[in-house]
Amino acid sequence: MLADSQVCEARPLRILHFLSILSMILGTRAAQKQPQKHLPYTAIHDPQFIPASSATFLHDPDRVIGIVNGRAAKAYPAAILSQHGLVEDQSPSGPIAITW
Repeated sequence: MLADSQVCEARPLRILHFLSILSMILGTRAAQKQPQKHLPYTAIHDPQFIPASSATFLHDPDRVIGIVNGRAAKAYPAAILSQHGLVEDQSPSGPIAITW
């Protein structure tokens, strides 16, 4: 049988041993868990376009990113890009990604 002083000394060691095992288990689980991707925006896939004459929401000082390929021209308003972060679109040459 252990004396009271021996029991008091053994408890901290058992607690430390338990905590070290617990931290190894939790550390292993954390390392195995893949981080989830949380994008701060919702990308636009296959955007819809309107004629420039119908874009009454745009004004002269508004910024756009313009793409011209042959006879095709598209404008991506910066205000929309800043809300969505990414637009995935098709050009006559193939797929493109526009980001702001």
